[in-house]
Amino acid sequence: MSDEKEFLWREERRGKITSSILPDLNTKGRGGDMFGLKALTALYAIRYERRTGITRESLSNRNFDWGHEMEYSAIEWIRTQLLGEVRSCSEDFDKIVFNKPFDGFGDSPDFYVYAHDGVTVEAIGEIKCPISQGKIEELQFLNIIDSRNEYYEQFLGHFIGRPDVDTLYYVIYDGYADTGKIIEMNRKDFLTDIEQMTAKIILANDLINRSIELDLDFKDLIKN
Repeated sequence: MSDEKEFLWREERRGKITSSILPDLNTKGRGGDMFGLKALTALYAIRYERRTGITRESLSNRNFDWGHEMEYSAIEWIRTQLLGEVRSCSEDFDKIVFNKPFDGFGDSPDFYVYAHDGVTVEAIGEIKCPISQGKIEELQFLNIIDSRNEYYEQFLGHFIGRPDVDTLYYVIYDGYADTGKIIEMNRKDFLTDIEQMTAKIILANDLINRSIELDLDFKDLIKN
């Protein structure tokens, strides 16, 4: 991925609620408040971007770096496993793919799978490349995705980002052995949760906008 392409992608993401923060956004407070501490922390960062126009710093770590290092190899492995043309959403387009289905939200899947016509997106994909061999081994037993999965809300965000696509592939790639596991998810199995997640994103987006407009803390707005 070129530096210019990544810069443009970060510019598009600035001030947006993205799928990667949805697991935090979906945490509730101790008293059952709709937005818990993790959710509010994520929303403050987005508020900062909207208020100042400055893109917040990305706090990289070894797990994140490893995932980026392994992504090309993961895509090549996926191409040997799936029918249809697999295109990396960060490498195979002029710009990094960033879907914006409605105001305030954006989503970046890792890859698309195209139908035989080369035009229709048949599936979207998310790649995870664990750095821990123990985690890789644990995930070999994962066969069903439900709300207990740590990335569940992020997967919902991918469906929200492309409402015309019904299939999502969750790829767990072992970068040490150049192999992996693919779990298929179908939109019809998650319709209620997709609808509820969409509503929460819209509510959070409105909360950020009102907080800036009225110069009030989220906590004061929620109380009212």
